[in-house]
Amino acid sequence: MEEIKELSKIPEFVGITCDSRQVKPGYAFVAIAGFHQDGNKYIDDAIDNGAQVIFTEKELKTPQEIPVVKVKDSRSLLGNLAARFYDYPSLQLNLIGVTGTNGKTTTTHMIYQLLNYKADQKKSGLIGTVKVDTGQRTESGDLTTPPPVKLQKLLREMIGNKLQHVCMEVSSHGIELKRIAGCQFAVKVGTNISLDHVDLHPNLNEYIQVKRSFLECNNCQLVIINGDDPYLSSFGQISRYQINYGIINNVEIKAKDISKWQMGSQFTYQLNKTLRGNGLSPVPPCQFPIRMKMPGDHNIYNALVATTIALFYGVEIERIQEFFETFPGVWRRFQQIYNDKFTIIDDCAHNPGSYTAVFNAVKKMNYQKLIVVNSLRGNRGTKINEKNAETISQNLATLENYHLFTSNCTDVVKPIDLVSWQEEEVFLDTLKTHNINYRHYPELEPALKKALCTVAPDDLILILGPHSMDQAGDMMLNLIK
Repeated sequence: MEEIKELSKIPEFVGITCDSRQVKPGYAFVAIAGFHQDGNKYIDDAIDNGAQVIFTEKELKTPQEIPVVKVKDSRSLLGNLAARFYDYPSLQLNLIGVTGTNGKTTTTHMIYQLLNYKADQKKSGLIGTVKVDTGQRTESGDLTTPPPVKLQKLLREMIGNKLQHVCMEVSSHGIELKRIAGCQFAVKVGTNISLDHVDLHPNLNEYIQVKRSFLECNNCQLVIINGDDPYLSSFGQISRYQINYGIINNVEIKAKDISKWQMGSQFTYQLNKTLRGNGLSPVPPCQFPIRMKMPGDHNIYNALVATTIALFYGVEIERIQEFFETFPGVWRRFQQIYNDKFTIIDDCAHNPGSYTAVFNAVKKMNYQKLIVVNSLRGNRGTKINEKNAETISQNLATLENYHLFTSNCTDVVKPIDLVSWQEEEVFLDTLKTHNINYRHYPELEPALKKALCTVAPDDLILILGPHSMDQAGDMMLNLIK
């Protein structure tokens, strides 16, 4: 844990923020130069609102008699300062951080629910995209990885609610913008890496290195890395207690004998190496069957991680097996929302990796005709929309019977996710280049209605897209009624 030397000669403060509008009398204000606003411009406002001390990377003087502390890195300081203010809560919890381009939400939900499954009292909290659970209350997720002050406050609340574990999604933004500074992770997981977040990372190599910087950890109890992912596996052994998992390669944790089971999969979980953590009882090699309702190899990968962590923290094999037979999955993560004369599956695919995972799962399903309703990705640039369109095109080109309806979702999208004309143009032009038949709708509802007009018995409707499609499932079900 980083020592905060800047605190040795400053007055005590009663709160901390990097937003001058949230400053109250007695607060510490950390000035951060962000993408759109420079917090240094608002130092006077922070002081007027009652700031007790100012932290900044710049050489500044204020007319008021308020201590101004120059620091090397305001973002890192904010995280460590927040951790100190809340008495380093991550040291009193088993903080489980899951990073990767895809699979973070499903994996954290699996771990969180598995650790709580049939327990005498709730043991694990959750911090992520869909929701936050502090043990006594839940709230909708905002950012995948919350800002530092909120994050540390949530962790402290979980300790107060007597939780032992916290399952947390760790995004590349959370790493790069140092939202997790001041956190000590017990377990770290790397799920996979593919192109995403080109708005923050100028190239794929930088994005990969950001993920690696998080997973390199010799003071964790356990680091679990996908040994089938070419980028992650290229790291080699980067952590003391590292163990690799997969389906294809020769790794320590493996899924064998994979086959269909109901609408999902069954496989043999095989642990080929003793799990040895920092101060925890070792878990000897073992193998046992797992059946789960969720289809797709991507969910098998997620289940390998959740099972390993459950074993690591003492969950019985029988409880793990029972959990997976009943676990229905996660909202908008290849979620079956309707299954009568035809089937509807909803997924938040938004990058090439997630589209590939979805189509790989679909190709193993039985249906007559595939009907895809897909939202473009707004406010993320032309590059990611081009790559998404390429991935969709490559997969649809292998299918004989499909319909593709695309939409900008202008009737439901939030302003921050509006699709620009450049993003629309490159997406649709890419489909044309690959000779993909489609119909494009500015609004979402007409696209959903067209899908329902097209569907026939035994067909599969696939709802795909990021946050702009969050309402699509409910809209579709209401149209069916």
